[in-house]
Amino acid sequence: MRFPSPISASTAKAWLSDGQELALLDVREAGEFASGHPLFATSLPFGLLEARLPVLVPSTACRMVFLDDGYSQRAERASEIARRLGYQNVFFLDGGATGWQRSGLSLFEGVFVPSKAFGELVEEAFSVPHVSPEELNRWQREGRSLVLLDGRPRDEHRRMNIPGSICLPNGDLAYRASAVITDPLIPVVVHCAGRTRSIIGAQILRDLGFANPIFALQNGTQGWTLAGLDLERGSDRAVEEIPDEQGKAEMRAKARALGEAWQVSFIDVAALNAWLGDGLRTTYLLDVRGDAEFHNHPIEGATHAAGGQLIQSTDQWVAVRRARIVLADDTGLRAVVVARYLKMMGLDCHVLAASEEAWGDIVSPRPLHPAMPELPRAPVPLPRDAIVLDVRSSMAYRSAHISGAQWVLRHQLSERLKHVEKAALVVLCADDSDVLALVASDLRADGFCNLAELSGTAASWREAGFEVVSTPEQPSDAQALDFVFFTHDRHSGNLEAARRYLSWETGLVGRLDAAEKLELSRCLPTRTESFAMPRQSEKRLSNAG
Repeated sequence: MRFPSPISASTAKAWLSDGQELALLDVREAGEFASGHPLFATSLPFGLLEARLPVLVPSTACRMVFLDDGYSQRAERASEIARRLGYQNVFFLDGGATGWQRSGLSLFEGVFVPSKAFGELVEEAFSVPHVSPEELNRWQREGRSLVLLDGRPRDEHRRMNIPGSICLPNGDLAYRASAVITDPLIPVVVHCAGRTRSIIGAQILRDLGFANPIFALQNGTQGWTLAGLDLERGSDRAVEEIPDEQGKAEMRAKARALGEAWQVSFIDVAALNAWLGDGLRTTYLLDVRGDAEFHNHPIEGATHAAGGQLIQSTDQWVAVRRARIVLADDTGLRAVVVARYLKMMGLDCHVLAASEEAWGDIVSPRPLHPAMPELPRAPVPLPRDAIVLDVRSSMAYRSAHISGAQWVLRHQLSERLKHVEKAALVVLCADDSDVLALVASDLRADGFCNLAELSGTAASWREAGFEVVSTPEQPSDAQALDFVFFTHDRHSGNLEAARRYLSWETGLVGRLDAAEKLELSRCLPTRTESFAMPRQSEKRLSNAG
């Protein structure tokens, strides 16, 4: 077994393009990651390392490189933990993100950057038609017939949407769009909050053969707001029709036909089991169905990744470059559509051809991380000398916490408690069981054995007699490393934040170096190869004055 060792930024950069598996894992907090990271790095906050690492990197043979800020030693610590978990090919980036930038390599602000840049490349490759907010608003005022779809999940749609739109997540377009697109002559507009899901959703409908004039709404809800138009909030409209058995049979046939046309391969359960059991290669099994379907009938060994979100934020589930990805759903149609886009993104993607009855034959790999013992409940009232640590998010702490509680991140524990007696009662306030268990494990390893948990909410704490306070300025923005401040208020009426975000999104492709652009575009068709070019009806409608 190789012991963790440092590597240079130039070596890590070369590894990203050498054709072998690599996981580049950023163990800083989410806010630090969003402030600037290498393009193909995946966010894996140190506080959740052991819980998420086996899911993000299923194979212990995979080559992995951890990176941090260059001085907190989180990458080195993460490397040692990975080695103890059985990973065999572990390295950390010398100098972290700072060293990467010092070497002349780019750091990218924001999150889901590869998928965002890919969306811009898709728009260019397929000449995806768009309609401006002003023009769509005019169509609505004139009473034109149209289908207006929101390609985001239900919770995002409910938060805010274009007035009159119906929630139909992009991953379900192949499954449900025909229930609402019934007239081939009327235009269809897909929107999201910005650009990517509008573009991808519109192109999926074109891929599926809908004859309608199909458009992406330019700049989504942010563009709508920038045009001085009001959003709708609290909408529960959604396309929820479930195909009958005949409809599902037709979908299975269509999935096979599209798979052949798009060169998406199908594998059976036996092949999947062989791949999952291959200790030298990484295989992801992802269930692309909706939330309710996944929870009602889960696929053994699969991770849930709703299809539209998987395209939108691929690095959230797939951390290993050059890994195999197998997608599954009940008919194969949704999986084939999503696989098409992941393949165009340069990923090795396949579809599981198996009936729901055969899902039980999948052999699920054994998880790497051990179960953590539960903590005893904290006594009420607490002793005066108890140390109360709040390990929830910084924004939850700002909103409400027990008076006297200290907010702390996992990697800060030793420094925060260096003057505390090991016999002291340390009480943990948490809302994530994985964070709680890992913080408790670190404290025990550091000699603290008198630990307890104070579960509940601000309301229940008050009922129990605790003084609960709010501190809107504490922790400070600089201390709140876990919060993504990157234009976070662009959906709250801050027009300048929306402009900055859209400028960032449209500028991503121009910031890619040659190797990065090749990685994201090598499997995209060129303009001349793209079979889904704008139709005359789309041009006429989008230019109508």
